[in-house]
Amino acid sequence: MSAPGKDLKNEFIAAIKGSVSRNFKESDVAEEEILLSLSIPKPDNGDISSSISFRIAKAAKKNPKEIAEKLAAGAKGARFITRIEALNGYVNAFVDEREYAKHVLESIEGGKGEYARSDMGRGAKVIVESPSVNPNKPWHIGHLRNALLGDAISNMMEACSFKVEREDYIDDLGMQVAESFWGYMNLGSKPDKKFDTWLGEQYVEVNKRLKEKGVEQQVKSLLEKMEEGSSKESNEARRLSEECVKAQYQTASGYSVYHDVLVWESDIVRAKLLDKAFSILLENGIVKKETSGEYKDCIIVDLERIRQMAKDFESPSEDVKVLIRSNGTATYVAKDIAFHMWKFGMLSDTFNYGIFIGKQQNGKPLYTTAQSGERMDFANVKKAVNVIDNRQRYPQLILKSMFMLMGRKDIAEQIMHLSYGKVDVEGGTLSGREGGWMGSGRSYTADSLLEETERKVLEIVKSSEKISDKENAKAIARSVAIGAIKFEFLKIAPEKNITFSWARALNFEGNTGPYCMYTYARATKILRNQEIRKSLKDYNGMTRKHDFGLVKLLGNAPEVTEKACSEYRTNVITDYLIELCTAFSRFYETMPVLKGGSARELRLMIVDSTAEVLNEMLTVLGIATVSSM
Repeated sequence: MSAPGKDLKNEFIAAIKGSVSRNFKESDVAEEEILLSLSIPKPDNGDISSSISFRIAKAAKKNPKEIAEKLAAGAKGARFITRIEALNGYVNAFVDEREYAKHVLESIEGGKGEYARSDMGRGAKVIVESPSVNPNKPWHIGHLRNALLGDAISNMMEACSFKVEREDYIDDLGMQVAESFWGYMNLGSKPDKKFDTWLGEQYVEVNKRLKEKGVEQQVKSLLEKMEEGSSKESNEARRLSEECVKAQYQTASGYSVYHDVLVWESDIVRAKLLDKAFSILLENGIVKKETSGEYKDCIIVDLERIRQMAKDFESPSEDVKVLIRSNGTATYVAKDIAFHMWKFGMLSDTFNYGIFIGKQQNGKPLYTTAQSGERMDFANVKKAVNVIDNRQRYPQLILKSMFMLMGRKDIAEQIMHLSYGKVDVEGGTLSGREGGWMGSGRSYTADSLLEETERKVLEIVKSSEKISDKENAKAIARSVAIGAIKFEFLKIAPEKNITFSWARALNFEGNTGPYCMYTYARATKILRNQEIRKSLKDYNGMTRKHDFGLVKLLGNAPEVTEKACSEYRTNVITDYLIELCTAFSRFYETMPVLKGGSARELRLMIVDSTAEVLNEMLTVLGIATVSSM
């Protein structure tokens, strides 16, 4: 896979490394150090710069300015670099705009559909777990953020050649599900709307009833029967949960979010995954069963052992963490430990699998763990990414520490907690237990967010003079609404909180999804009925104006994908897209394309390449482009 930006950096690094070897043999400067020293200087000072002279000067106790001058003088030229100069201790390189433009544009043309990809993952298998919503309510927009992050992270990792398994963990044995099941059996109401919405509203009502005498104990007794795994109650609760998940996946489909497999907590219990995991942990002294005192008959882990091993471990004022309660029921952390031992192949996969949904938006089925079915090749991965909100930081730290105690540092280092902040919408909060997702005069579910956004976009499409394709207004509104929501959620660094604003998200001239989608449509409109040359012999039309600035950005796309994947940050891609769209607008408005004279063919290639990169990068975010607006 060709990565022009990386090729340019490698040439510059090699030139500096060679000059260091010739002029400062005593300096041991690694290529990685030179890479970290690179930056983009002011346009008049070059195209790429290195501060490595300061590193050498500090070690040699010499003037960095003199060292930079020697490095520049001794650096040999390369294919893309015309000259190398020193300035105030920095080593700056000037790029041959014609040669580099040729490399960038031909790389994009030759790699269409895959240009912005990377081979970084080399086929390593990874699980991305998301969104793991309790099966007793609709997705609210907090859940939606989880789902969109998980989908985009999966796309990014696939673009970097990882083999991604998209997994959704269904906690159908939690107290929330038991409460909803109690309501289903006792409140007497019948589904009169989308099943997850109805069940969520009933869950809010149940929480009001918990204050009534005996109700809380009835719910706890019901949960114990559900955890038996073979009782009538457990089977009926599973059926109820499956109906809810099917409704939730209608929401997922609306946002073009899909998964490979559902793993049900009730199937983990039936497969005795916990028994197998804790047998190993007890035998190896990682955990212990207390025989007396406050935690009698509980299986616990001594947190002091974790504190000694992980110096940055912060915990509440407890000395131990209960993993299995005295009545034999497992805590969330205990289940997660067993689940991750399965993920990484420490426990054999004894699950049966069946088909939950025959065909999703991507054309593939959604599989599910089941009581009966066939064996399949899931789990046994090299890396696990868990998209879980930042309130779960403590349990995730314990999870990783448990693998350290097992002597499996290799696994602990490959468990990634992608923590994200809370989500609000202008005018409301999102407490599921209290029904905050229902909002005040408006339902803040993921479904209703899309419906309202689509309605607002349709009004814009119908009234905007910029959008000429009125015949396809509804289809355009649907696509733009989805793109607007996704971009707004993904452009914010995951750890930060979000307050969703329609005015901000639907701005066609701001840092938004609609702006990027409109830029793509604008580029394709220029290309309509134009014959694009696959290659050019003459790049003399390339200048050092907005055309070359745009080309340099296009050359960076594969590295942007790698950086976003390495850092698990979707906002790296959204930031790049905004910069690319802004650069394209400057280019288009100042440098005529169809009336570009001798530069016409070259500029058409630049427009075509821009459209290609916009399409590829938006696709990585899960945003479908619209060619006509």
